[in-house]
Amino acid sequence: MKKISHKLLSEATPDELLACIQLLAMSVVQHRAKFGVVALTASTAQLGSISDTADATGLFVKSSAVLEEALEMVRSHASASARKQPMQEQAHGQSIENRTQFRLKISVPVKVSWPQDSKPVNAKLEDISWGGASIHMPETNMDSGDMLRVFLPRSQGGLIAIEAKILRSLPHSSGSGQSVATRFSSLNTRDEAKLEEILEHLTHAADHEGQRSHARLTQRLELQFDGEQELLTTLDDISAGGLGITVPEPVQLGQSLQILISTLDEACLLKLRARVVRQEAVRLHAKDVYRVGLKFEHPSAELQKRTGELIARIAAIKKE
Repeated sequence: MKKISHKLLSEATPDELLACIQLLAMSVVQHRAKFGVVALTASTAQLGSISDTADATGLFVKSSAVLEEALEMVRSHASASARKQPMQEQAHGQSIENRTQFRLKISVPVKVSWPQDSKPVNAKLEDISWGGASIHMPETNMDSGDMLRVFLPRSQGGLIAIEAKILRSLPHSSGSGQSVATRFSSLNTRDEAKLEEILEHLTHAADHEGQRSHARLTQRLELQFDGEQELLTTLDDISAGGLGITVPEPVQLGQSLQILISTLDEACLLKLRARVVRQEAVRLHAKDVYRVGLKFEHPSAELQKRTGELIARIAAIKKE
């Protein structure tokens, strides 16, 4: 956990760290008010070193995930505040527009279920993107950060179940129920392909109803490497769950992208789902480029398996 936390903290600015501390402190206060007090002294004994007991309980792994989530929320909030102005003026006088996740507004019946419930309840999809969905559902006492399961209909029949994290919940404009914004998380390869299929089906349906802008819901970023060795080096970072890249145009923090990773001859190809967790504008050769941090959204075991398969494929090609 220390290695992961130190990397996260070293990449954060002082203002981001201060905001993280404030956010986590507010969360502790709200948790105490709702569930009672867990004294800070109960945790201080484990700060000095990672004991076998701490590893067994998973406390350090979970606290690292909370720290990562807090830092992401701080960055997303700052990005959302900046987007209140339609254009941002840079120091050199050039204006750039923040690119947002394309969303399809469409009303479709869906089902949702909470971890403590065995039976799904009826709800209605309000909009959907590659990264998540807004859903009109019955009253819920769940908080931001809680998980639920969304069941989306497939065009050929049946449903796909997707784990989603609640980003925020507000009273619905109709006066009944809640409008819940969610983000899809930890999709495996099979479910990712089904989600893409569902988005294409809903897009065609919206086309007929005149609802759709003509932007792709499944936004893609292609990364091509000049030679296997450069790709092999990158795969080590990918299997660890994240990757830093430089892109010519800005993206949105929290945005989900489909990443196509390949060699120039496309003999080796890997398609993955990733989320933007940080972004920094830098000046290069008299123009702005953007350093972007990606976090891959596949379960860690599958991510390592798929990168391992590609490494084996590269080795097999070399022997041919």
